[in-house]
Amino acid sequence: MQVSFRTIQLTDGKKRVNGALRARAAVRPALRQGSAFLLGLAGGWAVLYGALMPFGLGLTLGFAEDCFAVGAAGAALGVLARSFGTLTVESVCLLCALGAAVAARWLWPGRFVPAVAAGCGTLVGSAVCFAAGEENGVQTILFCGGNALLAAAAGYGLRRFPPEKPGMGSLILSAAAAAALGGMSFGFFLPGVMACAAAELALCCKGLPLEALAFSGVTGAALAASDPALAPAAAGLACGCAAAAVLAPARRVEGLAAYVGGCVAGVLCVQPLAGAFSFLLSAGAGAGLCALLPAGWLMPALKEDDPPGDERPRLSAAATRLEAVAESLSSLAETVNEVYDAFPRRCEGFRWVIDNIHDGLCANCGRREVCWKQEHASTLEGMEALRPILEEKGHLEAALLPGQLARCIHPAALCAAGDKAFALYRSRREARVHSEAMRTALTEQYSAVADALGVLSEQLGRPGSPEPYKSGRVSALFAQLGTPPLECAVTLDDLGRTRAAVTLPRIRFNEKELAALAGEVGRICRRSLEPPQVLSCKGMTTLLFAEKPLLRAVFGAAGAAARGEISGDAVQQFCSAAAAQMILCDGMGTGRPAAVDGSLAAELTARLLKAGFTAELAARLVNVALALKSDEESGATLDLVSVDLYTGTARLFKAGAAPGFLVHGGKARAVGEASLPMGILGGVSGQSRVVHLAAGDYVVLVSDGLLVDGPGWVMQQLELSAAKAEQPDVLAKKLVEAARARAVQRGRPDDITAAVLRLENS
Repeated sequence: MQVSFRTIQLTDGKKRVNGALRARAAVRPALRQGSAFLLGLAGGWAVLYGALMPFGLGLTLGFAEDCFAVGAAGAALGVLARSFGTLTVESVCLLCALGAAVAARWLWPGRFVPAVAAGCGTLVGSAVCFAAGEENGVQTILFCGGNALLAAAAGYGLRRFPPEKPGMGSLILSAAAAAALGGMSFGFFLPGVMACAAAELALCCKGLPLEALAFSGVTGAALAASDPALAPAAAGLACGCAAAAVLAPARRVEGLAAYVGGCVAGVLCVQPLAGAFSFLLSAGAGAGLCALLPAGWLMPALKEDDPPGDERPRLSAAATRLEAVAESLSSLAETVNEVYDAFPRRCEGFRWVIDNIHDGLCANCGRREVCWKQEHASTLEGMEALRPILEEKGHLEAALLPGQLARCIHPAALCAAGDKAFALYRSRREARVHSEAMRTALTEQYSAVADALGVLSEQLGRPGSPEPYKSGRVSALFAQLGTPPLECAVTLDDLGRTRAAVTLPRIRFNEKELAALAGEVGRICRRSLEPPQVLSCKGMTTLLFAEKPLLRAVFGAAGAAARGEISGDAVQQFCSAAAAQMILCDGMGTGRPAAVDGSLAAELTARLLKAGFTAELAARLVNVALALKSDEESGATLDLVSVDLYTGTARLFKAGAAPGFLVHGGKARAVGEASLPMGILGGVSGQSRVVHLAAGDYVVLVSDGLLVDGPGWVMQQLELSAAKAEQPDVLAKKLVEAARARAVQRGRPDDITAAVLRLENS
């Protein structure tokens, strides 16, 4: 991610900072070359099995361009120091090889093969020349050939895996240093054993158990190869490292105890106590040296695959937050419903109208005691008799008053009070129904969004296995193109499919550029990738690469309006990241109103599916949208099929839709049962079904207008078309034309639509 920082400092502080940077820039090359010289010196000094000296030439071949000459000088000095006074033929050949390798690297900078050919060829060739006529000539040639092979392998390892990063390169340097120190001894102290013990324990304390075990194995082999008498010490160091790495990783005191115990046990199992003293003394000195290091040097290290900004903790935190939000929204919906159920109901029945007439008219009448106490039953019966009159006519007239109310001395006022109370009662009842519908829609929205967030949190909680090496190469690719990515992640999902997500500053790509990017990223990931899906939001563009599926979907659709040119049916067909989606919505009725409902339902469903919603959640949200679209009743059927293009698994969802058809293995069958469309009830009454399809199978969705003569003739036509392997658009057109002719014969015109999906091998 590109981040710009603005720092405000005083002039003196800026000078100090710039001075420190200049000093570091001047010292770093000197440190690199000094380290290369020391390592070359150790490599030239190191001897394996009493005769082989491959490290000096190997380091010369593998060091970087700024260090190989200094390393070669150190290696030559180490060879001369080892052979001082008794310069052997092998040493002379090795010095010649060092010179040839340096000359080749100067002449062909950055190229490995010429340097290997020059160095190793000179080593073997000079050995052949010197060995001619000598008794031990064959042995000399074999020793120099072995040095050449080992040096070429070490040089290739250093070139392929730079020693600046943990890996094979750093292990080769460690082996060279251990072999050089293994041939030294100062009384009871063995520098090689002491240095290896300190380094192994430091790696265990830093929480790098795998690195410590690898270091122990390589350096132990180097110690034993430099001096076979050190084999018991190497075994003891390996046991101590295994104990510290397994029993107490990243714990300083416990790791020290486990390491010392493992060393003692390992050495004594191989060597008697009398001969193990020097080994244990050197290993203990190395452990003590590590224990004296500052605590900050032994802090647990962050792994390269798991940096502070790694995707896993962030995704886990994001998944947890989304799950918490989902639970809050779900709890909010439940609380609203519980509070509504707990509130007392007002204006629930006609008794409220009677109470309103009593309070507004009869309470101030002089005959109130007679009507509402002495003749209470008769008065109440007369009031109840007003209900059918008001519901039928909407108002009262004095001539229509029942006999129980004939004694009222204010008939006109009674009629006016009754009209007013009933009008208020009806308006409150309508308001209550409307508020209840709004409450139902609100809670349904909360519940649907909560479920959607729950699904999204589950997906984020298992993002797949990251591949940091491929992620780095993909990031480098976009950086070379001049658009360094803000984020880049290549992962493997649960089924082993490669996915890549690259977030860039806002940028536009055409289709050719997207196809070219898919080819380049696929070459890096060694997978065949589809052109990426492009998502743009808030100044950023995200490219989502997915592995090319085994199947591909071919769509076709046809339709005919019942009257005119406007049809109430709407079709959406598209492919999302890994699935083919086909939607058919049939608005209630015909003409423009039905077209509005059908188009709205299909468009909203398609957008929600592209955003990652499941069919059930999309149906719930679309149901709310249709219910609140207008005061008039709105409704539309939903017929949806989603086919996984990797596995052929098809998920069908129907809400009030006509039966659909599947053609599998050349045989057609109908799927689906009767249910209510969306927008009618507060919830969705839908049906889900899962089937498995293969290449050559068809999925056909139809509106109810196409089934004017039942499904029998449709299945016959589907089987005939499947036998001919007809294209989906041709099949859809045939179905619509045949259904249109049948509807005209029967005199029952309706909107007719057919949507066809055919699976083919990718």
